[in-house]
Amino acid sequence: MLERVGLGKAVARRYPREFSGGQCQRIGIARAMMLNPQLIVCDEPVSSLDVSIQGQIVNLLLDLQRDFGIALLFISHNLAVVRHLSRRVLVIYLGRLVEIAPRDALFAAPVHPYTRGLLAAASGVALGEAEPPPSERPSGCVFRARCPHRQDLCAVAQPALQAVGPEHFVACRRARDLMS
Repeated sequence: MLERVGLGKAVARRYPREFSGGQCQRIGIARAMMLNPQLIVCDEPVSSLDVSIQGQIVNLLLDLQRDFGIALLFISHNLAVVRHLSRRVLVIYLGRLVEIAPRDALFAAPVHPYTRGLLAAASGVALGEAEPPPSERPSGCVFRARCPHRQDLCAVAQPALQAVGPEHFVACRRARDLMS
């Protein structure tokens, strides 16, 4: 498996301190793959790597997904990597799911105000205030304190996910209005 992830057998004799960040990621992927998983959870797997190594690791994951038929749950704040790697995207704010959509639909027409702000921030537009700590999370919609479209009803209860398109769901009472 070390060879499959781009490392030779000889690396098995090296000490952990002798590996680069990208090599460590490859070793972690090899270890996970040795168990013949159906699913691999990748939590920020490229966040500490330089851009060229990020691309190599992402391409390795895509190759393994194709060759072994595994599913990847990819958790990241790097929207460029998410866009390249994902087929379906789930957007979470303060531990709450606010939007689910096929990748192309989400990046072409985000609906939830947080998703819109997140994509705008990735383009260099400031998102605004920092997230509140868990002890200060608001009642109702978790994004309402930062939402430019909030209504009084948003303070009452967390909105349920509602379909706004094929396989596209948004947890926002104003979702339909925001699509127009």
